[in-house]
This record gives sequence, C-alpha cells and structure tokens, in this order.
Amino acid sequence: MVRRLKIYFIHSTSTKIDYQTILYRPIISSPICLRHELMLPLSKGYQERYVKELLEEADLIIAEVSDPNFTLKLELKWALAVNKPIKYISLNNIISPKLVKLVPTIEQITTTRPLIKIVEDFISHYADMTVAQAKDTTIVLGTIDEIIPENAQE
Repeated sequence: MVRRLKIYFIHSTSTKIDYQTILYRPIISSPICLRHELMLPLSKGYQERYVKELLEEADLIIAEVSDPNFTLKLELKWALAVNKPIKYISLNNIISPKLVKLVPTIEQITTTRPLIKIVEDFISHYADMTVAQAKDTTIVLGTIDEIIPENAQE
C-alpha cells in the first residue's frame, strides 16, 4: 500500500531560474507526485509558512541546489537538522563550491533520467515503505547465507 507523504521542496529564492516552469509544472503534472502532499515554497498555501515548521512536517525533502544563496544554505542546514531523507538535484548537474559541505552528492539529470523521473523514483521508494521501515535506519548488507556458501558450513 502506498503511503501519502508530505514532500517539501527546497530551492533558491533567486529569480534567475523560473522554478514555476522548470520544477513546479512537471511535478504537479506527475500522477506519482500528485498522490502526495507537495509542499512547494512558492505556492500560495506554503508561501507564508515558516520553513522550519514545514521541514518538521515533511516526510521527504527534495533540494534543488543549482543557484546557491544565503537562504538556500540556511534551509539546507535546517533540513539536515531534521534528519529526514533528502534528495539533492541540480539543474546544471554541478554542486557549487559554496554548498560542498552541505550537499554530499547530487543525482545527475540526463536525457534518459530527467528531473521528474528522479523525483518520482525518490518519492515512490519511500511511499512503498511502511512507517516503521521508513523510520528504521538499519542498512542490511546481506545475510550469512549469502556470504558463506552452504557447503562451507559443514
């Protein structure tokens, strides 16, 4: 069963990039994304809300980091503090030197893996988990049976 998630989007407040067209339009056109509560900072419902509260409410965070500024850096610091799953993307596939300490890695946008596909895959991965699975940070690397062949145990 797919859980309904709250997904907060972080991006620069700069006017250099048209986020309405490049980011918001594909997201609100996606059937996968629309199954969830999309917390888009420039939308009317979230524009006046305090960012720290939105980050606390969110189940997932998607950060677009191609245009770094002071506000973006501050939001990224707050996002790291709430300890939620974060997917970092950059429209230009570059991590700015200003953000290297805050952004460990980005998902590369390509023609075969466009921005919306990256977002949909990230959301789908967590939507398919139960609440308990999503909160459990244990990573299973394998089982003893996989590591030791059956005939070697005798």
